This record gives sequence, C-alpha cells and structure tokens, in this order.
Amino acid sequence: MDSLSGKQSPELDTPKLIIQVAYSLFMELGYRAVSTRKIAQTCGITQPALYHHFKNKQEIYIEVLIDAIDQIEAALFAIKKKHTEIKERLYGVTCYFMQNYQVDLMQMFHDLQHEMPLEIQKNIEEKWKKGFLLPIINMLDEAIAKGEIAALEKIHTTSHEISLLLLSIIKSAIQPDYLKKMSVLEQQIYINNKARLIVHIFLSGIK
Repeated sequence: MDSLSGKQSPELDTPKLIIQVAYSLFMELGYRAVSTRKIAQTCGITQPALYHHFKNKQEIYIEVLIDAIDQIEAALFAIKKKHTEIKERLYGVTCYFMQNYQVDLMQMFHDLQHEMPLEIQKNIEEKWKKGFLLPIINMLDEAIAKGEIAALEKIHTTSHEISLLLLSIIKSAIQPDYLKKMSVLEQQIYINNKARLIVHIFLSGIK
C-alpha cells in the first residue's frame, strides 16, 4: 500500500491481476490449453514476473479455485447476515448460485478432479465444504433452533445431507445456454421465479 496516496502499488496488484486473468482463461480454454506464457501475455507481464508470484500453472489454478470459493463463502455469509428467516436466506442462496455458479465454475471443478493430484483434490474439497456447505448448514441449524423447520432427525437426515440436496437441486436448475438467449431483465425474472419455486418445494413440498 502506498502510504501517501492510499493506493496499492502495481507490485501488490500483480497477483490479483494474474488470478483474474487466469480465471477467465481457464473458463474459456480449460486447464490443459492454458499456459503460463498465455497468462503472462494476457496480463501484459513477462513470464519471469509471473513466476515471481506463482511457481507454476498448478499453483495459479489452485489459487483461482480458492479465490472463487472465498468469494462464495463471503457472499453466503452476507446473505445470512442480511436475512433472518430461513425462507429468505435460502431464496438468497438459490438466486446467488443461479446467477454466479454456472457452467464455468463447474468446469473448473471437473478439471480439478482430472488434472490435480489427489492430495490437492482433498484440500480443495475441504475448502469447498467450508465455503459452500457450512454457511447453508448453519442457516438450517439456526432455523431448527428457532422452530422454523422441524428437527431433521424426524426424517432420518442431517443438515449436512439437506445442504447437499439443496445444492444439487440448484445445480440441476442452472441452464446457462437457455439464459444466454434472454435479456438481462428476462434472466432476472426467470431466476427469481425459479428460486422461489425451488425454495417453496424444498421447504414445503408439493401438497
């Protein structure tokens, strides 16, 4: 940080730039097709400058995934803080994932399973549980404690299993190719309606 201007120096901005550029390239081309040379060229820096911050492509890829998960965790925490009722919390979660967790991030997790060593996969999986699952688990546990929903033991399940089920339902509802044909307003209306339906069925079922 520049103590006089209050702005970050270019040196401090470079790692963030690399992560942002690498994210876009990995989304567009996939892990195998992206080289550190390509990342550096797109960033407008040299490869030695890139290697000053990251030792190889694998390390960049891991940081891209961790950064994405951290952003999701922060977003879910903000939703939990903004709303107090479980219905509105789950609606916010569903809208967020339908707007942000689409085919690109799914592709990255697919690449993770096929391109990364098992130890790295396990580390990212733990990070994923903390960023994706725990916020939803906490929302459900609080709702049970407040009496908003029944104790899950009655239906022989857990908040962990229910959270996985919700994410699975949301994932099945994501249709990026279909949404691309819509205007921004049409996308928002579609996502809002679909999210309301998912939460209603999830909490109340079909009667």
